[in-house]
Amino acid sequence: MKLLVLAVLVLAVFSTEFETSLEQLQETQFGQTILQTIQMELQTEDPVVSNLVDMMYNLDQQLDVEQKRDDDRLARISQNCDIEIGQLTEIINQNTVNSITLKSELDTLTPQKAQAVANLERKVNEIKDLKGELEYQTLKRDTENKTYQVILDNLEQALFGVNQVKGYFNKYLDVLVKNRRRFDKPEPSFLEELSFKYEEQPEEDDEPTKITSFAQVAQKVNKLKHHIKLEGYKSLLEIMSSLANQAHSQQDEASEAEVLSRKLLAILKQVEGYIQTERIREDQAEQARVSAFTALKQMLTDQLVQANQDRTFLEGMIQSLSTKIASATNEKFEVDLKVTNKSREKEDREVDCRLKRVEYDVDTKSRIGQKKSIAVAVDLITSKLGQLKRALLAK
Repeated sequence: MKLLVLAVLVLAVFSTEFETSLEQLQETQFGQTILQTIQMELQTEDPVVSNLVDMMYNLDQQLDVEQKRDDDRLARISQNCDIEIGQLTEIINQNTVNSITLKSELDTLTPQKAQAVANLERKVNEIKDLKGELEYQTLKRDTENKTYQVILDNLEQALFGVNQVKGYFNKYLDVLVKNRRRFDKPEPSFLEELSFKYEEQPEEDDEPTKITSFAQVAQKVNKLKHHIKLEGYKSLLEIMSSLANQAHSQQDEASEAEVLSRKLLAILKQVEGYIQTERIREDQAEQARVSAFTALKQMLTDQLVQANQDRTFLEGMIQSLSTKIASATNEKFEVDLKVTNKSREKEDREVDCRLKRVEYDVDTKSRIGQKKSIAVAVDLITSKLGQLKRALLAK
């Protein structure tokens, strides 16, 4: 009785294992194909089990060959992926470094250009100021020279007027002296009075130049003062004319007129000396102004030449910096574009490599399942062929 129960249990286990194995084969398309192949072989008049086993073995060997082929292919793909991704990474890294270097260069060049432009603007303003100062100083010098010429002309006129007035008083003084000498002659003796002596009559002075009174002096001074422009000297001549008129109106004696004339001549001589001193002072002042202007003009000219040289240098620097900035900007754009393109290419390559790896894993997993199915089929063929035949032929 126990043996019978044990046998029943063993048969039940074998039956369960068979059903499980059969279900495993039926679950996959590959397993179903194997079952169909076995079924076709079993339906022949003289089925040969060894043929089924050899068929399964050949199929298993074929899967090994395919796996070996995919392994080798995956190794090549992985190697190529590593090489290409490594190369792309190196290119990206190198161009990233170049981009950083170019950005640093631009960060240095751009402020330099801005500073150079600001310096150029200041230099242009400096040149404008120097030109304006030179024009102002030149105009000022011309004005000073014209003023000097006017002063010089006025002093010449004043000197001429003073000399003219001196001439008038000298002529009048000559008349006074001659008259005084004529009246101061000693009385002749009795014999001299009786003797005849021929005396040559002195020639009279020309009427236009003969001055016999202060009134004539005042008249001539009045005519002369209208040609004098300097107020001080014009006033002096007015005073001289007034004194002459007063002296004439008072009808002083000849001796007093002579004394007054000599006093006035002494004053005029002092005035003449003062005019000469003023002229010398003005000449010296003008020479000092000329020297100062010459030195200032030379200094401004030198500064203007240097400023123009600085401007030319700054313009060249700005042009050079602009060229460098444009070149660095274009190069950075190309480098950044290359980094972007190579990064995208690297990403695409990594995705492609991952897909090939996933494909390999899927195929490998599928082959592992197929090999398991082959092993199950071989087990059924070798150990449970009867059950298998009944199950397959019953369909």
